[in-house]
Amino acid sequence: MVTSKQALVHNGLLKLSALALSIFLWALVQTEPSNRETFTAVPVSVHVADTAWTTSAVPSPSQIDVRLGGTARDIIRLAREGMSIRVPVASVGSRDTVISLRREWVDLGESTGLIVESMVPSAIRVSLEQAQTRLIPVATRFVGRVHDQLALSAPIEVNPRVIRVRGPRSSVMNIDSLRLVALDWSDVARSGVYTVAVDTIGLLGTSVVPMTATLGVRLEDRVERVLDGISVQAIANPGEPELIVNPA
Repeated sequence: MVTSKQALVHNGLLKLSALALSIFLWALVQTEPSNRETFTAVPVSVHVADTAWTTSAVPSPSQIDVRLGGTARDIIRLAREGMSIRVPVASVGSRDTVISLRREWVDLGESTGLIVESMVPSAIRVSLEQAQTRLIPVATRFVGRVHDQLALSAPIEVNPRVIRVRGPRSSVMNIDSLRLVALDWSDVARSGVYTVAVDTIGLLGTSVVPMTATLGVRLEDRVERVLDGISVQAIANPGEPELIVNPA
C-alpha cells in the first residue's frame, strides 16, 4: 500500500522532471541559430482609405526584395506560405507620390519570430486618380455552334445584365460594355443555367462586382419540315421595275 509520504515524493519527482524538460526545451529554442534570407520579387499592393480616390496604375516597382532574419524553421514556413507587402494610404495629398516602405507593412503570416532587416528598394511611387463607379451592361460571346440535333427555343437569359465597376475615372468612363468569357457551344448538350466569368483583361486597377454572370439556355430537338404552297412576294421600291419571283 502506497503511503501519503511516498505519493508526495513521487508527485514531486514528476513535477521536477516536467520542470527540467521545460527548461531544456526553452534553452533549445533560445540557442537555435539565427539565419538570414532574402525573399525576392515580393508583391506590393496599395490600399487607399479615401473612397473618393483609387490607384490608377500598379505601384512602381510592384515587387521588391525583402531581407529577413530569424530561425530556419520560421523562414522555411514563410517560404511555404508566401509573403506580401500591404501599403496603406490614409489620405491623398497629390496624384503622384513617393512612399517610404515600413517594416510593419510586411505580412509575415504566423511567423512572428522573423525580423525585417531591409527592403530594396525602400520606397515606391504611387499614382492616384479620382474614383468612379458605374453600372455597365454585359456583352455575351459564344464559340462554335449549337449541336446539329439541337436548336435554341428561346432567347438567352443573361443575369445580371449590368455589373458594377469601380476604378480610375479615366478608365471607367471609357468602358461601354463588359465582355463575358465566351461560352463554347460544344460544352452545351442540354438546357440549363451556365456560369461564365467576366473578362477582366484590360481592366487593371478596377474592381468588378459580381465577377460572374449566368446564361439561361433553352434547347429543344431540331425539327425540319417542308412547307408547301407558301407564296413569295417581292415589292419593288418606287420608280424601280417590277420584280418577278421564280418560283412564286
